[in-house]
Amino acid sequence: MSKDNKDKLVLADGTTITLESSQGIWALNVHAQDKATACALWEKITKENLEQVTIKNSEGETTGNYSDMVLDHITGKDNLDGTIQITFSLRNKTTEELLTERVSMLEAGQQTQDAAIGDLGQAVSDMAEGGTQ
Repeated sequence: MSKDNKDKLVLADGTTITLESSQGIWALNVHAQDKATACALWEKITKENLEQVTIKNSEGETTGNYSDMVLDHITGKDNLDGTIQITFSLRNKTTEELLTERVSMLEAGQQTQDAAIGDLGQAVSDMAEGGTQ
């Protein structure tokens, strides 16, 4: 059982970020000690880390699982005590974003396959040339 009684955002790489509050996945409020800490948290919000996101309550129980998320926007505010209040707004990828990623993966796979076919063709050609001498 957690002593801080706060929900946690868990990123795909296992990074855990304590939430001050949230109004859903689109408004995750985080308290940072200073700007360097705030920037370090922001740097953790990567494409790879947003592929799978989990929200856990203060008891450690999963209250939400999300996949294919993107950082829609982030806001920050300086507090009087020198701390920083950050709000991360996440959203699901659009159908267009998901399709664009799929096409990019297919194209990369096709380039790999084309190179392998070219290598195989060269090997067969080299073998044929060696067999006629």
